[in-house]
Amino acid sequence: MYAQRLDVDLEMEQMHAAADDWHAVRDLGFCNHGSAAGYCNPPTHEGQKLLKPGQLICTAGCSTIFINDEDWYRQTNDPMLNPVPLPGHPAGPSAPATEPEPPR
Repeated sequence: MYAQRLDVDLEMEQMHAAADDWHAVRDLGFCNHGSAAGYCNPPTHEGQKLLKPGQLICTAGCSTIFINDEDWYRQTNDPMLNPVPLPGHPAGPSAPATEPEPPR
């Protein structure tokens, strides 16, 4: 039973680390392409009007058009391979983790 708990703890640690990496991309001001909508006719999402059959559009903030599922998965797995700035978010180092001290 101890070994099973250790396995679960290790798995949870890996999942938390992956989530931290995932969110760090957005903290830097870039899209992680966490969701997308594919082509359909008639379109159910505004961005789908721009798509051709087989294409997907990012719905996580950047509206990047991916040529197919494989392209989306590749860029989702490594969003910094071709970093796309999030509109309205400055790209760069993350904000400080702690609140600045109030003025005296």
